[in-house]
Amino acid sequence: MLIFALAQDLLWTGIGATLVMGLGTAVTVAAIATLTVAARQLASRMAGTRSRMGMLAMQVMEVGASALIVAFGSLLLAGYLASEQLWMFTG
Repeated sequence: MLIFALAQDLLWTGIGATLVMGLGTAVTVAAIATLTVAARQLASRMAGTRSRMGMLAMQVMEVGASALIVAFGSLLLAGYLASEQLWMFTG
């Protein structure tokens, strides 16, 4: 962004855009960290009771998260293969 702004003789606009992008990244990382800590506390409370329902809920969440990661990875791979036209059945 900054290189493009310099090429267009818009130094201060590029500096401002770079700072705003950095702020957006910081807010996003802070939100993800907050959600992670909250989820870990919830998981600790659920597992701490060692009830049958709590353990089942933990296992369901683990399997669901794993399935979500596999599905997202498969979609990324399919998108790459489609963009590179490497499908087996395309003419």
